[in-house]
Amino acid sequence: MRVAALIPAYEAAAHLGEVLLRLSRLTDPPQVLVVDDGSRDATAEVAREHGARVVSFAGNRGKGHALLAGFRALADFDAVVTLDADGQHPPECFPAFVQAAPGADLVLGTRIRNHAMPTSRRFANGFSSGWTARLAGQTVTDSQCGMRLYRRELLERTPITPGRYEFETEVIVRAARLGFRVREIEIPTVYGEERSQIQAFRDVPRIVLTLARLSWEGLLPPPAMRAAARSGRAA
Repeated sequence: MRVAALIPAYEAAAHLGEVLLRLSRLTDPPQVLVVDDGSRDATAEVAREHGARVVSFAGNRGKGHALLAGFRALADFDAVVTLDADGQHPPECFPAFVQAAPGADLVLGTRIRNHAMPTSRRFANGFSSGWTARLAGQTVTDSQCGMRLYRRELLERTPITPGRYEFETEVIVRAARLGFRVREIEIPTVYGEERSQIQAFRDVPRIVLTLARLSWEGLLPPPAMRAAARSGRAA
């Protein structure tokens, strides 16, 4: 199975180089694509210096847009592992996601909600993860962790709405509703000096509104989901 690494990055020049260096030191280093989401710093230059392929946006569009662009650019790979550019997801965990792929279509990294995670993030994560799990009908311990493995069929069949951080909630619920298998693996909880790009007054309401919309979709699926369900049954 051919698996690539996808890193959405915004204003990440200070940390991205270390992430790419650690990926390159793996026993079987993956091909890496960095999607520069309109950064004004040297994010793209750092990525190229470390041998990564780069796709750049002229302006900031949001993590969901960056991930979708990366998935399209990596269409010839069987699966994609996503991880953040700030070092919060240990690159050394990449092989564990590949090893967990057999028998799963979506492999979620799960972080322990302990003192290493800021209190506000623990509360928001627990709330959104519990709601997501109920909607998905599968175990979802950490709905906001960005380190994941996506299989190609899931990416091709699951309708995904471009956006920001709410993307990661939507894809879990919609993929589970289409019958894709979700698996979890534990990864370390790492919070250092990096500044989270999640903005409480912008992104948290968007995630809550997405969960409310997905709750309604359980009763009245949109046309895109009905078509995806039909295509799965036909296959």
